[in-house]
Amino acid sequence: MLPRSELEQLNSRISTILVLVVIAFAVLVFGFWKHQIVEAPYYRERAESNRIREVRLEAPRGRILDREGRVIAGSRPSYRLIMSRDDWQRPLEETFRILAHGIDEGEEELIARFDEQRRKNPAYMPIVLSEDLTPDELAFVEARGYELPDVSVEFRPRRQYEDGTLAAHLLGYVGEITERQLRSGSFPGHVPGDIVGTTGLELQYDAVLQGRAGYRRVIVDKDNREIDLLGEQKYTPGQDLVTTIDLDLQRAAEQAFGARTGAAVAMDPRTGEILALASLPAFDPAVFADGISQTDLEALISDPRKPFQNRAIQNRYSPGSVFKVFMTAAGLTAHVLDPHETAFCPGYAILHGSRFGCWKAEGHGHVSLHDALVHSCNVFFYGVGDVLGIDRISEYAVRMGLGRKTGIDLPGEDTGLIPSREWKERARGERWYPGETISVSIGQGAVSVTPLQLTWALGGLAVGGELVEPHLVEPSAVGGHRPELVREGYALDRDTVTVVRRALWDVVNGGGTGTSARVEGFDVAGKTGTAQVVASASYGSREDFEDHAWFVGFAPFDDPEIAVGIFVENGGHGGSAAGPVARAIFETYFNKQTARIAPNDAVDPAAEVD
Repeated sequence: MLPRSELEQLNSRISTILVLVVIAFAVLVFGFWKHQIVEAPYYRERAESNRIREVRLEAPRGRILDREGRVIAGSRPSYRLIMSRDDWQRPLEETFRILAHGIDEGEEELIARFDEQRRKNPAYMPIVLSEDLTPDELAFVEARGYELPDVSVEFRPRRQYEDGTLAAHLLGYVGEITERQLRSGSFPGHVPGDIVGTTGLELQYDAVLQGRAGYRRVIVDKDNREIDLLGEQKYTPGQDLVTTIDLDLQRAAEQAFGARTGAAVAMDPRTGEILALASLPAFDPAVFADGISQTDLEALISDPRKPFQNRAIQNRYSPGSVFKVFMTAAGLTAHVLDPHETAFCPGYAILHGSRFGCWKAEGHGHVSLHDALVHSCNVFFYGVGDVLGIDRISEYAVRMGLGRKTGIDLPGEDTGLIPSREWKERARGERWYPGETISVSIGQGAVSVTPLQLTWALGGLAVGGELVEPHLVEPSAVGGHRPELVREGYALDRDTVTVVRRALWDVVNGGGTGTSARVEGFDVAGKTGTAQVVASASYGSREDFEDHAWFVGFAPFDDPEIAVGIFVENGGHGGSAAGPVARAIFETYFNKQTARIAPNDAVDPAAEVD
């Protein structure tokens, strides 16, 4: 047992230790209380003041170029003003009041846009207060970063169309992806807010043009200022799209149309390359890239001239007298027509108990096949159609490229219609009448085609019965995004091609109906057509019931390099309305080829001997 003095010393030390432990514990408890309760708001603010943010880096879309590398559609830098959805550092009213002094948006407009987007858009999407900031607006926002901690500027490339409405329908336009597009599965990897192609080439080749977005992972302070970079992945820009379009021909076609309504197609019948494709009236695709207002969109949709319709591939029309070219080829191929055959035209024909008139009331008199094509004699082709019958007409016309899709790499192509007995029974539940065949034989009645179809078919006939799928982009340029081109041929006697070529040369150069398409030094061949809209009408303006005008042709006549199809809605006579537009395209093409093709005087093909 310890002595009393040592025991008292030990107890004293234990008491001291206990006091020290109690004091230390009290200090620790006080510290926890101070930090977790008294100073909790301070540390919460400090924790929240440093946050990690991932900034999306939008990829610019690939450019769309013409065949010579000229830019038709590109991208330009653009900045938009976005706002977080919650945890605002300042009252919203104060933020909007400051912004209204520096950007071209009123305070009420900003509030309305904020409320609308907050209500409609998903919670993870930022609120866009203003698109496409001007340099002055951008400088204003950046200079007031301390006053505007809840807003930030986001870089977003914006689509730019270099020539306004030029080639609008073939280019199409872009817009923010819709819920329906996201659900369709046709836009893999996209998220709400992404910009995608909506029509035309922009839609057809969206997977090619669309790049891959990148990101920057940064730390920002409570005022949304970047204070550190944690990581970055660069965006991958979209692939450029080189088309077969020749901007010079495209511009020549659209300028020649002026204010009229219609469509123009130019293509190389040997390769299927589309050199120009125009539909008028057009629209400005830039207004969609900039974000079109609902008012402006409704105005475009309700426009009676229907500027959204691509008349070159989506609208079908009666081919009128141009169909006589295919009637000639069908009659000769079926051996019901002789190249030297003649007929007498008194101005009408009586067939199946009905009277069918010729466009020339006094008649053409005795005409050969050649003259019948050159001067477009209806009576001659009534006889050809009556002998062929509707089913053989249908068979040969479809074989030559009419009444079916061409396969062009644009969305929304129409099939046109080549009627037959089976079609009428299936579609209308009625039998076919012989008199209907007479109307079809001159391109009227139930027969209808698109301007692209008619151009493609005539070009294929002119090169000897070969059809190459028309296209705006070569498959090799977008590997994996377009299958190889379809090439097909049909039996066509060389003599038949010669008969057609010679006659169509005379239509343009020998006093026929297509002299307005003649180009000095370039052997243009072609056929005009006038398609009736209605026989009579008691409503609408007189212009609404003017006949439609056609010119479809090719050049040079003996070795076609270019085929052109012109359709002028309610244009009247094909020669006077459509021919000059064709001439503008042919002249532009010829002038560009002068380094390769020496100009020479046109040679009368009728003087040649096989």
